[in-house]
Amino acid sequence: MILVLLGTFSIEFSRPLIAIENALKKGKINEEIIVQAGHTTYHSNLLTIRSFINPTELEELYQRAEIIVTHAGVGSILRGFRMNKKIIAIARLHKFKEHVDDHQVDILEEFARNNYLIPWREDDDFADLLAQARKFTPSPFVSTKKDLEGFIINYIENL
Repeated sequence: MILVLLGTFSIEFSRPLIAIENALKKGKINEEIIVQAGHTTYHSNLLTIRSFINPTELEELYQRAEIIVTHAGVGSILRGFRMNKKIIAIARLHKFKEHVDDHQVDILEEFARNNYLIPWREDDDFADLLAQARKFTPSPFVSTKKDLEGFIINYIENL
């Protein structure tokens, strides 16, 4: 099972769902896909889509998922890291009016640079990323308060 998390930001983010559904239609993937869509409205006969999932059930879905596909929000990503999950992350992009800026690109690239996750960039094919994720061994994520403070300070200073 693949768990897809679009975040809780109030702007639509259907781009990853379109790509995932297209891969399903082409027969490139055949896993069960469960989506927590947040405020994104998307109708599909191939994806199990729910707006919001209660925390207890979401925890169970994280545990059950083989792969997590998530927006590049730190909370969703870190939860996956804590559970040693393989993660494909995609940034919401300002140019598509998916967010107010492109801060998620910076988050995505930092985590990808450290081999913690597989980045889903604009022109990537989802089925290819999924095949890559199956073979992917992420570097262990170790966070301390000091590391997190340093990351945030570095991020702010480089804006």
